[in-house]
Parts: sequence; structure tokens; C-alpha cells
Amino acid sequence: MLEAGELTRLIRLARRTPLVADGAGAAVALGREALERLLPHRPPMLLVDEVDVVDLASGGVRGRRRLHPGDVGFAGHFPGEPVYPGVLVVETMGQLALTLPHFVREQRIDVPAGTRPRRVRATHIHHASFVSPFTADDSMTLHARVAHDDYTMIALAQAWRGDQLAAFAVCEVFIDE
Repeated sequence: MLEAGELTRLIRLARRTPLVADGAGAAVALGREALERLLPHRPPMLLVDEVDVVDLASGGVRGRRRLHPGDVGFAGHFPGEPVYPGVLVVETMGQLALTLPHFVREQRIDVPAGTRPRRVRATHIHHASFVSPFTADDSMTLHARVAHDDYTMIALAQAWRGDQLAAFAVCEVFIDE
């Protein structure tokens, strides 16, 4: 469990600049097939489209998600003015964060063919802030970085629309190894 002072420090870090700096890490092109080897999610709940940067030095990753008008998240939320639900924004950021154990713990930037998703369970969303909404045809640039990794993993995550931070979170998961 995070102490209040540590949570405040992580929130300040998450709301300032991208967690994976421009030019940091290694450029990768990991799409749907690689993500299905890393994550237990499947369509329509596999919400990350690609991972394009792995930064082993900072313990971070960057990925992307394109929001399409027909996305199930927009159905009924809200008619005439569709807004992507905040809970799905948190889920999307969390899914990117779930790739971190593979990259950071194993210190690798590839996803070998035999890789299997780890069993995971969300334990806490310590904090989530929604600064600006996402709408149909928006592209999310996602960032995630390990904050703590012992019995559970605590990660910082961000969702950017262009150069504007739209949402950020501090999440914790149990990884059943």
C-alpha cells in the first residue's frame, strides 16, 4: 500500500511531462500479435493497438490506441456528443502498464513467439485524473512506467491527445508468477 506522501509524489510526476521522454528508449513495432502474447485481454477488450517504444533505463513503455466512432465505448456515452468513458481510459492505460513486467523484469525489448500472458489481478487504482475527454477519431498516446515492483507492481500511466495530457493514473496489480 502506498503512503500518502509517496502517492502525492507519484501524482505530481504523472501530471507533468511524458513518462517516456521523446528520443528515450528503443523504437519497436509491436502490434496485435505481440500484445496478445503479453496481455490476457482479447477483442473487444484488448484496448492497446501497439507498443512503439520500450525504455529499459527508465522502466517505461509507450504505446498507442486509435479510437474509432464504432468503438463499443461510445455506444450510448453520450448520444449526440460521444465521449470515451473514463473507466475505459484507465483500462487502456492499465493494459499498457501490464506489458511492463515482460520488458522491465526480463530486460528485453522483443516478444518471443512462445511468450504467454501472465495471470494478473488489479488490486488498486490509487488515483485517476481526467483532464480532457477523448472523442471518436482521437488517437491516444499512452505512457506507463514502473514506480514500485515487489509483491505487487505499482505503475504510473498517462494518456495523451497530441501534446495535451488528457488522463493519468497510479495503478497497482498483483502478478501471479
